[in-house]
Amino acid sequence: MSSEVTRQLAEFAVETCYQDIPSGVHGQAKLAIADAAGTVLAGLNERPVMLLRDMVVADFQAGRASVFGCDLRLTAAGAALANAASAHALDYDSISLSVVGFIASPVLFALLAVAEEEGGVSGRDLLESFVIGWEVEAAIARGLGVDHYARGWHSTSTLAHFGAAVAVGRLLKLDVTRMRHAIGIAASEASGLRTMIGNMVNPFHVGKAARNGIVAARLAQRGFTAHASVLETGWGFCTAFNGRGNYDLDAMLDRLGRPYDLVDPGLVIKVYPCCGLIHSALDGVLDLMRQHNLDAAQVGRACIAVHELVPPTMCFDRPQTGYQAKFSAPFCIATALREGAVRLAHFTDERVRDPQMQQLMERVEMAVHPELRGYQTFLQKEFTDVTLELARGGSVECRAWRMNNRGSRGRPVTLEQLREKFHDCTAAYRDAAMAARAFEMLAGLEAVSDVREVTACLR
Repeated sequence: MSSEVTRQLAEFAVETCYQDIPSGVHGQAKLAIADAAGTVLAGLNERPVMLLRDMVVADFQAGRASVFGCDLRLTAAGAALANAASAHALDYDSISLSVVGFIASPVLFALLAVAEEEGGVSGRDLLESFVIGWEVEAAIARGLGVDHYARGWHSTSTLAHFGAAVAVGRLLKLDVTRMRHAIGIAASEASGLRTMIGNMVNPFHVGKAARNGIVAARLAQRGFTAHASVLETGWGFCTAFNGRGNYDLDAMLDRLGRPYDLVDPGLVIKVYPCCGLIHSALDGVLDLMRQHNLDAAQVGRACIAVHELVPPTMCFDRPQTGYQAKFSAPFCIATALREGAVRLAHFTDERVRDPQMQQLMERVEMAVHPELRGYQTFLQKEFTDVTLELARGGSVECRAWRMNNRGSRGRPVTLEQLREKFHDCTAAYRDAAMAARAFEMLAGLEAVSDVREVTACLR
């Protein structure tokens, strides 16, 4: 019954075993985990990450959990905060379509930190806990629907607390009662506004979700209690965040593990290091340029028609920094036109100030498609119409569907393509060979006897 949704999610989290999870789900989980291991190293030198590292050194005690990319070892909550923020610092980590945001980074780095503290955690244990955390977070997201995101909540920051808390709770072998309390504690920690996307708080949202998930599970492990039906109760999470009646408790349970969310609607591995809401447009632009053998000089104007939820997030028409450029439709599209690709190296302050880029950005136009108004159409009927008006006259156009983005279920990345992305993310890392070793272990994670073998390669 939906009136007992918190209990049923807790039962799923406690009772689902590794052997119950289809191998295809394990495969998707390993891709998400290996991808996040690359993005955590790519984000190490970003200013918000460095500031957070300074803070966790001052505020958290020394411990057994690694802060990756350096020699710091802290208590699990501090390490998870720094690592998860680093993984999201370049907006290059994988996406959950159900959440309209991110699950892998907060869940994984909470798990790795606790695994290092606990010791003896196998790759199989980690995979099991990761999948369960992902599926419970995605289930809650399905019940809240896109209305949650449309109200201005940064759903990564409001929902990833649940994924991290449940995953860590599973690793700590909480019983159903304590898992319910972990969910309740996580609900009271949840917050985060979409207006923070594009500044330093964005990666902090992911870091705090990992940290707070650990705190919730550790408190529940010690006997700390919370409201045991926090999702469905009248003054509970769903009503507080979505408003009375603007959610569907049955939707949280109907598809729980039938099929697993990791395979349907599936994991999205980002192939472009920028906001996922512009990826359909980038696919369309790059496809048209390749099909018609075009370069930037031949394009007089690039016009994209998007869902009405896109412009409030892709809100930097004239970005001032490389990070803001990740949330700028003119910059992203201009980069695709100029470079024929969109890569990490393109998002720099210098490129944002480049006069030629500024001029090219003037030739990009974003509008809301008349069929893509109302949040009900988001994801379910989401596409981007791309038109390239040619300097010589005429135009070429296409419709790019979000569900067929590169890196999504419709156009999935291969392990080799993910390996290339990982190498790009770790090219500047001081020990790229050790990082590459970590990738190969993560690709075969179920064979790893102790995940500290992996974390040792990332320090």
